[in-house]
Amino acid sequence: MVPKVSVIVPVYNCENYISACIESILNQTYSKIEIIIVNDGSIDKSEQIIMEYIEKDNRIIYLYQENNGPSEARNKGILTSTGDYLVFIDSDDTVDKQYIELLLKETIRLDADLVCCGYKDYSKYGIKNHTDFNINENVSLHTFMEMVCKGTGGVLWGKVFKSEIIVKNNLKMDKNIFMSEDLVFVLQYVSHCKVFAAIQKYLYNYNRLNQGSISSNISINYINNNIMVCEYLEKIFCSVKLDEQKSKQIIVKRIQDFVLSTVEQQSNNVKKIGIKKVSQNVKEMLSIPYILKYKSEFRSTSMYYKPYLFFIKNKYYKSCIMYSLYLSILKILKRKLMFRKQVSL
Repeated sequence: MVPKVSVIVPVYNCENYISACIESILNQTYSKIEIIIVNDGSIDKSEQIIMEYIEKDNRIIYLYQENNGPSEARNKGILTSTGDYLVFIDSDDTVDKQYIELLLKETIRLDADLVCCGYKDYSKYGIKNHTDFNINENVSLHTFMEMVCKGTGGVLWGKVFKSEIIVKNNLKMDKNIFMSEDLVFVLQYVSHCKVFAAIQKYLYNYNRLNQGSISSNISINYINNNIMVCEYLEKIFCSVKLDEQKSKQIIVKRIQDFVLSTVEQQSNNVKKIGIKKVSQNVKEMLSIPYILKYKSEFRSTSMYYKPYLFFIKNKYYKSCIMYSLYLSILKILKRKLMFRKQVSL
């Protein structure tokens, strides 16, 4: 019996990208699919564009909900799905025409619970091939979990999931998490898996050009969200008996990365609200008990970030902001130089 694959696509105000996304799914070499498009209360022309495709292909299932966020949209898609396998595609991305076929082929060959692939990263600096999973067929659960926690390993796309594992364990996205909700879901799913595999092909096209996406808008208001994610991770790691030291390293890295990115984001507001207010924001963030618990563990081998962490650990908030502005200028200059080199080549 030929297995059926459910493709879940949450959509929110994506009129500039949704056509290319749907086209890439309809053109898959594997045809036994259902395409579940969940409109999360878009107020642009997304719905109008989707309706045009519904008339062309009866494999498309269209759902609408008031704006409740991507977690609820994906949950709605999961509950509606009837496929043996699930894949998730973001509405501003596209996929290679063999995306589903090759992922499914490897899944069936190994009877794998989760199969991943590489992706092409599209940004204003060009296109770069990338993979988070360089694994053999005997990778352990703990090793795979560590990979999931690195880079973009925890995203939903670039993977094929077994429906039976999701249904059996009643897995769903937490609607209270609006960033990294996919990481939590993937780790919860992985905790119930035994066999993992990866295809060393770049089959997913990740679009970083959409500056309106959620992932491009990190602010200090995301602190509680990130703490909640880390608390989820601690519980998952404990449930699979991941080494305590390894678990702590992962959590510290996540907290440190978030703190640094938030400080950088806040430093960009100096001209708008003044260094005194920005310093106060950073001070409040670094005074949160959960962050305080891990702050002393912050480490970096980078010569650029060592001063950064010194200022943070010693509560030199204004110095931290000024150094962040300096680093931002360096990063911009570095990217421009790299771009010029690529153009000259």
